[in-house]
Amino acid sequence: MNRRSFLAVAGSGSLGIAAGCLDDIGIDGTSNDDGSTDDGSGYETESFQGTDVPLVPVDEAYEWYENEEARFVDTRGMGQYDAGHIPDAVYSPAVGGDGTDPTDEWAHDTRIVTYCSCPHTLAGQRAAELKSEGFENVYAIDEGYGGWEDAEYPTEQNDQNANVETHAIEGEADASNAGEYVDISTVEGSNYEVATIQSNGTYETEIRFPDVTAETELIVEAPDYTVEGTLEEFTTEPITADS
Repeated sequence: MNRRSFLAVAGSGSLGIAAGCLDDIGIDGTSNDDGSTDDGSGYETESFQGTDVPLVPVDEAYEWYENEEARFVDTRGMGQYDAGHIPDAVYSPAVGGDGTDPTDEWAHDTRIVTYCSCPHTLAGQRAAELKSEGFENVYAIDEGYGGWEDAEYPTEQNDQNANVETHAIEGEADASNAGEYVDISTVEGSNYEVATIQSNGTYETEIRFPDVTAETELIVEAPDYTVEGTLEEFTTEPITADS
């Protein structure tokens, strides 16, 4: 199978990650007050590219892991995967996944759990694609890899990246792009994160990229602009088209 990338399909002129944590369905056909929904079996769902993905709580995902009742898929960048991941999780990214994928050999009734750090935007994207490929039992970890680490569940971790720092990123795009995504990555593309554009055009997220310093060059791709700058520059003041 030759997988297509999720890049540049979010909307007109967008170079960011497509679709997102928006339209949902409820257990009784209505949304909950907080905008979340239920898939009829107790799990909240979010819609990614028109496909509803159930969000499994990290504690329940861990029970499946402990009982060997699911296979895990890491949807982040290779740099993030190499720095630390759930043991036995395969690398199957939401972005740039062209070519042969480990999941190609799996039976379609395999229970699959995807995860990322967004906490579940990239995982939801990949889960939706897996469902479109015929997999029947796909979930995304609601709290993401950060939730797994916070719970002190097992990880395979590169010791030199054991204390990866978290950096806050804020910015502003054209408000007409509300609901679309901003892609934040290292120049070589081995680490990436996404942020959602709010109704007023602002966006914010936290990144946990291994092997970065204040001088590491980043690329920020919004629907209406693409800018490059250092980690220090992008964490000092909000990112705009003039950055």
